[in-house]
Amino acid sequence: MMNPRLVGIGAIFIDDIVLPDGTTYMAQLGGGVVHALMGAAVWGERPGITALAGYDLPVAIRQRLEKHLDTRGLHFLDLPQIRAWQIFEEDGTRRELFRVQKTKPFTRGAQPHHLPGVYRSSRGYYLLQGFDDISKWAAQLEGIIFWEPLQQIMQPGNYALLHAARQSARIDIISPNLLEAQAVYGLRQPEALTAAMLSDGAQAVALRMGPDGSMVADRETCVHIPAVPVKSIVDQTGAGNTYCGAMLAGLVQGKTLEDAARMGAVAASFCIEQQGVLDPEQINPMERERRYRLLT
Repeated sequence: MMNPRLVGIGAIFIDDIVLPDGTTYMAQLGGGVVHALMGAAVWGERPGITALAGYDLPVAIRQRLEKHLDTRGLHFLDLPQIRAWQIFEEDGTRRELFRVQKTKPFTRGAQPHHLPGVYRSSRGYYLLQGFDDISKWAAQLEGIIFWEPLQQIMQPGNYALLHAARQSARIDIISPNLLEAQAVYGLRQPEALTAAMLSDGAQAVALRMGPDGSMVADRETCVHIPAVPVKSIVDQTGAGNTYCGAMLAGLVQGKTLEDAARMGAVAASFCIEQQGVLDPEQINPMERERRYRLLT
């Protein structure tokens, strides 16, 4: 078995999704790391996953993971599988309500001792982590580190913690969404937010803005990447994670920051057209390329 070029780190979730119009999708495979890695799979990768799961993870879900991912990094806990309501509001905000009592190991995600040795030579790592854990991971990894901060840490008053994490860890790219960045930095405009994150020590930034696309920047460039137009939105859960995973796929494939972000936007557009986690098998490669050309 070939070792994966990129690895995602986090936890497996089961989501019960409630959309603003009352539509519900129950018992969906979830977890930001799963969404991200399926986004990478859209672009020809077979990513590795290092993630925590419950002892009662349904067999069908495990089989789905094995179909598209290298699952040698799955670690099963002696705990019931975490499950949560994912409640979306009209403005795109999301509330997460857990349906099991023991959540902390899952919400914290996999730790460095869970990483298989065969994953340590990978070119890139997607990390959905909090402030303390990103520093631990960054100290042990040599490839590209793509950090998507956990939603629950991106709150008003947490700027000092974010700044400290950035200063203490080598992070190649950070990708919060717009609402999260606004909450932490107290700024409104995307240009000001990306500039603030770069001044704060980020090597590169991918600011995700939902229907307004994304803004990607490094020390030399700042580019707006529009969202790919779609006919209808079925389920927006995990679109941001999917963007991150596909963007990391582009980076490990040697693409520029801008082109990698386009790959992220394309994968996210497919994600919102499907229910739950993106299924790479449903993606027509010709349509994938057409959408990519729209952005170039």
